[in-house]
Amino acid sequence: MNEIDAGHPVNQQLQWAITFIAVVEHGSFTRAAAALGISTALASRQLSQLETLLGTPLLFRTTRRLNLTEAGRVYLEHCRDWPQWVGAAALAVRELRDEVAGTVRITVPTSFGGVFMARALLALRARHPQLRVELDLSRDPRDLEAGGYDLAIRSNIASPDRLVSRPLSLVRDWLVASPALFDGTQPASPAELGDWPCLANHFFRDATHWVFSRGQVLYAIDIAPVLQANDYNLLRNLVLAGGGIARLPGYLVGTDVDSGRLLRLLPDYQLPEMPYYLVYPQRLPQPAKVRVLIDFLLEWFARPEQAALLGRPVSRH
Repeated sequence: MNEIDAGHPVNQQLQWAITFIAVVEHGSFTRAAAALGISTALASRQLSQLETLLGTPLLFRTTRRLNLTEAGRVYLEHCRDWPQWVGAAALAVRELRDEVAGTVRITVPTSFGGVFMARALLALRARHPQLRVELDLSRDPRDLEAGGYDLAIRSNIASPDRLVSRPLSLVRDWLVASPALFDGTQPASPAELGDWPCLANHFFRDATHWVFSRGQVLYAIDIAPVLQANDYNLLRNLVLAGGGIARLPGYLVGTDVDSGRLLRLLPDYQLPEMPYYLVYPQRLPQPAKVRVLIDFLLEWFARPEQAALLGRPVSRH
């Protein structure tokens, strides 16, 4: 039944609530009635009918001013959400009709963005030609709200409660080195890595503590790196130059391994997977330009060509 009260249809109660909100906002029945285009007497009668329906006064009336009762404050708090809901509904209908347009600002980790985002953004532009993207590449997580960002891709970083996090994928590091580093002998187990020069990314906590798994068995070692840096691309260049062994994301060194420029060491020993997320402020309504960007990226990174670089995609169910 489309009624809150059997004797008073919803549309009638909604009109009374609108009158109540107008009276509170304008501070008088006369000004509220003028704003609504009705008579002062009708505005007063509608408020009285609402109070009768609810069984309690909503306003204290004096000759000089109107004051909310406790019940009036509670009722007003709920009613104030209605214009936002109506606006969200109207916006959703307009967006069905119109081409998605506008500018979205997104921030992405540097190495991840360098590998993936050029192709992703070109594919996005082909689908939504009126959408403009401002991309920020940074190692450090940006404050989305203070910086005015619509969306971020983040790795394994807890997000504030006020932000929404959606699983994007899992990324696994590979242990790699240049063939020039070896004279035919390579480390055969994690324990032997101490005999070789290793490189570490000190951007991460426990950068020198490497944990591998093989089946159900864990192997943990502490390396003594000959060099540490906080940039994946620099470490990749050092490895290509024969500077040592490093753990780098598979998406960053996959083509190097395929071409023979790098060797993947200890492939039977797995390094931990790192989850990547889409992170964005929770808004009501969420702008269409942000919604289509979220949906596009979730779909695009689940495609086989991206999944092959990233590792198995995370289930989003």
